[in-house]
Amino acid sequence: MAETGGYTIVRKADIPWEDRKNVDGWPSRAGMYYDDRDNELCMRLIDYPVGSVEPRHTHPGAHATTLLKHSAVVDGIKLKPLDVVLGPSNEPHGPLDYRDSCQLFSVFVGSFYHSEVEKLGTEKHYRLIQSEQIAWTPAGTGIEEKILVDRGVGRLLLKAVRFAPSATFTKPPMICALIVFGNAEIAGEKLGEWDFIYANRGTEHAPIRFPEGATLLTVALQ
Repeated sequence: MAETGGYTIVRKADIPWEDRKNVDGWPSRAGMYYDDRDNELCMRLIDYPVGSVEPRHTHPGAHATTLLKHSAVVDGIKLKPLDVVLGPSNEPHGPLDYRDSCQLFSVFVGSFYHSEVEKLGTEKHYRLIQSEQIAWTPAGTGIEEKILVDRGVGRLLLKAVRFAPSATFTKPPMICALIVFGNAEIAGEKLGEWDFIYANRGTEHAPIRFPEGATLLTVALQ
């Protein structure tokens, strides 16, 4: 981790990885970006190898999990980068087919420990969010956004925010963000794809600049 411009920066290359086979019994791994205990938010990078299928499962917490690379098949629907699987608390969901391999950004509210189950629930509250079906809307000079999740995971508000080259994010209304595509710069510190930014509380925040443009996932609470 590094501190600059009022932010904590976690680079993808530096995140600590955990073998999930030793935790959940599944052949995948999870890299911890940030465990925000005050807000009960846990942000992780999940990496499934080729041939993986995540079984039906349930967990005490709720999650919004966004595809970053490759694809997944759920309920016969093929999900692509920036699509989201929303899994509510204590409701069985899955299986999720990652046979081509898949990397995902998971935002959990509450406990993320999984338990395998035999059957889906009688009610289907989990949702599959296909980002291409949501329009980009203007959000400032050279900035567009789309809301991916605004209900179903407590107070979580998850947005995709797209920046034109040379755009600047001033006083961003967020807790944290992941750079999905492109790059950014904070107080001279250069950041690349899948690097993570956490806005430290109780301090001024430097502008986030996007010399070549970028797309971010931003996490906030409503």
